[in-house]
Amino acid sequence: MVYLRAENKQKPKETDMQDNTTDKTNPADSDQPDISEYISGHDLKNKTDSEQTAHRSAEEEEAERKRLAVERAFREDAAAGMQHIRKRTSVWSMLLSLLVILLFLGLGPVWFVGNISIMMGSLHRGFYLPLWHLFILSLGVFLLTWRFGARKLRNISACVLLACVLAFFGFRAWNWWTVDRYPVMKEVDWRQYRPFAEGNKLVKVEIPPEYFPDARNSYPRLDGAYALYPIYAAMAQGMYPEFIATNHQYLWTDGSDNVYSGLLNGGSDLVFALAPSKKQQEDAEKAGLKYELTPFCMDAFVFFVNAKNPVDNLTTDQIKGIYSGRITDWKDVGAPSSTKIIPFQRNEGSGSQTTLQKLMGDTPIMPPLKEDRLGGMGDIIHDTANYRNYNAALGFSFRYYSTELLKNDQIKLLSVDGVAPTVENIRNGTYPLVATAYMVSVRPRSENVRKIVDFMLSPAGQKLVEETGYVPVAPAAPAE
Repeated sequence: MVYLRAENKQKPKETDMQDNTTDKTNPADSDQPDISEYISGHDLKNKTDSEQTAHRSAEEEEAERKRLAVERAFREDAAAGMQHIRKRTSVWSMLLSLLVILLFLGLGPVWFVGNISIMMGSLHRGFYLPLWHLFILSLGVFLLTWRFGARKLRNISACVLLACVLAFFGFRAWNWWTVDRYPVMKEVDWRQYRPFAEGNKLVKVEIPPEYFPDARNSYPRLDGAYALYPIYAAMAQGMYPEFIATNHQYLWTDGSDNVYSGLLNGGSDLVFALAPSKKQQEDAEKAGLKYELTPFCMDAFVFFVNAKNPVDNLTTDQIKGIYSGRITDWKDVGAPSSTKIIPFQRNEGSGSQTTLQKLMGDTPIMPPLKEDRLGGMGDIIHDTANYRNYNAALGFSFRYYSTELLKNDQIKLLSVDGVAPTVENIRNGTYPLVATAYMVSVRPRSENVRKIVDFMLSPAGQKLVEETGYVPVAPAAPAE
């Protein structure tokens, strides 16, 4: 029994093995899946995946290689470009540094030229010179620090440069607002009255032959006041040969403050001017000479103000009060509002200043306003200020000079004691301040000098005076 059990136990194993063998040899007779086929498919799949992975790795490696090649090429190009840029930057940097150095070295000559220009051409050198020195110093510091570092110092120098520029233009603006915007009474362009010049403004006059100087003797040398030059220049044009009348040795104008010194020194034979001042008379006495005066025309001594000034009249006492310093405000002489009077005077020895002195009499004249002006070599001359047409200004001159020569519509002539300075009031004597002009000599008059004096007093000469714009002292020749 035992054996049978054992046999029974082993049989199934053999059967199973046979079945297994049978299954292996004839798989078609079994319903179980073919393992070898699965394994071979799996292996094929793995092989395909491996091949794909290998292929993909090759592509990635190729892409990576290409990418690295591109990056390497880019880096090489960038390095080459940067090297080129560095070379160019280095060149430009060197050039810029050289330019900065040259500019810095050039500051010396610029500083020197600026100094000379300010010293020779500026009245405000006390302000401009220190400002110019500070500007050049700051500019030099800025150039060096801008190129070679020191940022803080560069910023400071830039601020100083800006401050210098603002100070310059600020001072110019202030000076224009307070002074320069008010015009100065301009001098006459005497070239317009030059004898024989084309288109000159001289009166054409026919001179009778008996008044012509004798050519066998020397022609008189003529000098005179600026305002009287149009009269004796017109006479010379009609009486002298052209080569004499255009020669400065025979005809010129030095102004009233110089004509008498030239006459005393023998530089001229006959002058046309107002009566000499007290000092000029004393100079003649010291030289042992005596003036011989012959009146030949009259003019009004006038006072003028800005055209916008509301005052139209001054009395003689008010004029004396202003120029003695007793009256200082326009309100005290009729203006509706209070404004300080700015009274201008003329140079000592000039005809108008001499006339003011005669008007003032024993009343002392206040010191004249002074101004700085440039001399011929750039020196500053502190001299009597020329009339500047401030709103509160007061000036004086002669009617012909201020109306005929200057023709300044920005000023107006004042009446004096209620009488206007017209030709008619000068002629009839109602205007209180009439000045007489003279022909003056200090030595015995030669025949040719007497002919000139006689002509100026003749009807033809007085007509010349009248047509020029003055008032004759004798009746003029009737108009033809």
